Amino acid sequence: MRKIIALWVCLTLCFTFTCGSVLESDVFAQRDELVDKERGIVRSLVWSDEFNGNELNTEEWSIDLGQVDTSYSDVYQPTAREENVKVANGFLDISSQISFNNNERRVVKSDYIGSIHTRDSGFRKFNEVEIRAKISPAYGVSSTSYLLGKGKLWPKCGELDLFQYNNDEDLLTQVLITPKTYNVSGFLNQKVWRNGLDKSKFHIFRVKWWDKKVEFYIDNTLTGTYDPANYSTDPEPTKDPKAWPFTESATIRILNSMNPEIAGRIISEGWTLVKENEDSKDYETHTYVDYVRCYYNGKASAPEYFEKSEPRVDEAHKKKKSKKLTFTHLSFHRHDGVQVRVYKSKKQAKKNKKYIVNKVKKTKGTTTVVKSKKLKNKKKLYVRVRHYLVLYGKKYYSMWSAPKKVKIKKK
Repeated sequence: MRKIIALWVCLTLCFTFTCGSVLESDVFAQRDELVDKERGIVRSLVWSDEFNGNELNTEEWSIDLGQVDTSYSDVYQPTAREENVKVANGFLDISSQISFNNNERRVVKSDYIGSIHTRDSGFRKFNEVEIRAKISPAYGVSSTSYLLGKGKLWPKCGELDLFQYNNDEDLLTQVLITPKTYNVSGFLNQKVWRNGLDKSKFHIFRVKWWDKKVEFYIDNTLTGTYDPANYSTDPEPTKDPKAWPFTESATIRILNSMNPEIAGRIISEGWTLVKENEDSKDYETHTYVDYVRCYYNGKASAPEYFEKSEPRVDEAHKKKKSKKLTFTHLSFHRHDGVQVRVYKSKKQAKKNKKYIVNKVKKTKGTTTVVKSKKLKNKKKLYVRVRHYLVLYGKKYYSMWSAPKKVKIKKK
C-alpha cells in the first residue's frame, strides 16, 4: 500500500511540473529552443505582442484606414476601418463585414476590412518572425500576413508572405518576392508553396531568413526553402540585391485581404450571418491572431539584444494598509528572473536611487508580487523592473524599465 501511495505521489509531482513547463512555454519559447550550443547561437526574442489587454498597442501598431487593398482590382474597393481591429480575450481580432442582396448575385453595400502594420519605433532587426493565427473561413476574404523590408520601394525591398489563404481554392500560399522573381511586365514569377490547411484551428506560421537562405514553416514543419544562388550569377548571391534584398529590418502587416486574385470569389459561404434585412443580408468574418514574435539569431557569447532591451511595467497596484504590491510587466525577451525596485517619489525613481524595497516575494509569468512593511500606508509609490538571463553560467541584465506609478487603493 505504501508503495502504491509513493508511486501516486511521484506521478502527481511529475504531472505538476510538466504542466508548469507547458504553461511557461505558452508565454515564451522553452530554453532548449533558444540556445543552440553546437553552433553557438542564441535565439533571442527581440520584439513581441501577445495581445493582452483590451486595446491595440498603437505605439507599436498603426491601423490602416481607407482603400488599402485595391492593387489587383478596380471592381472591389474594400474600406479599412478602425472598428474592424480589436483586441480582446488575449487575441487580435481582424474582422470583415459585407452585405449581399437576397439572391446573392452581387454586393449591395461597401465591404469593410481590418488591416494593421508595425510602426517604425526605432532600430529593430530580426531574422525570424512567428505568428500564431486562426484564418478566416469566408469565401472572398484571405487572412494575410507579410513582411516588407524597409528603406526601398517594392519589390526592391523584398516581400515575405507568412500566409495567404484562398477559401475558394482551399489553398494556403506562402510567397517570396524579390526583383529577380518579379517580372516588371506584371506577371508574378514568385517562389510559391501551396498547403491545404485546417482553418478551424490555430496554426503557427514562421519565416526564417538566415545569412544565405530563407525558410518557411507551418506548425514547425519546413514547407519551403529559397536559395538566392538559383536566381543569381553573382559568385556571392547574397551580395546581389536583386536576388537577396533581405538585409534590413522589416515591417509586418496583418489584414483580411479581399483582392480577388488572392482571396477568390465573394459568396456567402463561410461567412457568419449577423443581420437579415428586407432586401439584403449582413455577414461578418474574423481572423484571430494569438501572438506575433520576432527573433534574432546571434552569437551566444554576446546577447546584446537582451542587454539593450527595456521591459515595461503595465500596471501596478496595492491597498493602502497592505504590505503587498502587485504589478504586471512585459519583456520582449525570454528571461530567467526579475529584479525590482520600489521608490517613494518619482524623482528618486527617475534617478534610480534611494529605493525602499528591492526584494521579490514571488513572480509568475508576467505578474510579480513585492512584500515589505515599508510599503504600508504610503501615499505615493513608483516601481521599476529589469530582467536577467543566465547563459553558460553568466548572468546578463536588461535595462531598467521606466518608472510606473502605483495605484494606491484605500480599501
